[in-house]
Parts: sequence; structure tokens; C-alpha cells
Amino acid sequence: MDELSERGGRELLRRILSRGRIAYDSLSEDERKAVEELVRLGYVKLYIEPNSKKLGDVLRVINSVNASHAAFSANYIKYLCLALVILMPLLPLYLSIRSLIMGYTSVTIFFLIITLVLAYVAYIIIHRRRCRLIKP
Repeated sequence: MDELSERGGRELLRRILSRGRIAYDSLSEDERKAVEELVRLGYVKLYIEPNSKKLGDVLRVINSVNASHAAFSANYIKYLCLALVILMPLLPLYLSIRSLIMGYTSVTIFFLIITLVLAYVAYIIIHRRRCRLIKP
């Protein structure tokens, strides 16, 4: 570093140490060159953070890029959960049939009641979620 950039670099380092962080936009052209040199030498680190005034625009840009992928994965997960809800009553139904074959009538009735309750819960979940699942 030459004499001018060393002096500017020292003053810049003093400002950084006193404030903790300085906005890159507020620096002059000579100070920006000094910052680039200080970063290259490893004395300071650059942090990139979003502008709070433009945060809404940033979120819109991110959502427009990932919208199709996010919509596909969200629908995929919804349909997967719906399939699990539909398959949930099948296990107690299987167990009730097995217990009927083995001759345990009380156990069969118990598993049939559980099957009916789970089927009703599945019906309620499907009925409430159907509008959101069919529309893209």
C-alpha cells in the first residue's frame, strides 16, 4: 500500500473499530479501494446483508424464482399426507379381520370401532383439505 492508502486505511480501520460496521455505500472511492485492499490482506471481512427498505422486493424475486418448484413440492407433500390419512384406517381393519379369523370377537369389535373412528377422522381431514388440494 502506498502512503495515501495507508493513511486512509488507518482512518478507515479506526472508524470500523469505533462503529463496528460501516455501510459500503457511505464510503468514498478512495475508502472503497482501501477496503478492497484491507479485505485482500485479511484485516477486515465483508458481510452482505439485505437492504431493509427493499426487503419486500427481494422476497418477491426469490418467490418468483422458486415458485414453481415450491408449488410442486408443497402439492407433493400434501398428496403424500392425504395418502397417509387414507391408509391410516387400513391397519386396524387388517387387525380386526385377523382377530375375527382367530376367533376373538371382542378384539374384532374393538378394532372395528378404531377403524370407524380413523375412517371418520380421515373423511373430515379430506373434506376440509379437498378445496386446497384440487386447486393449483
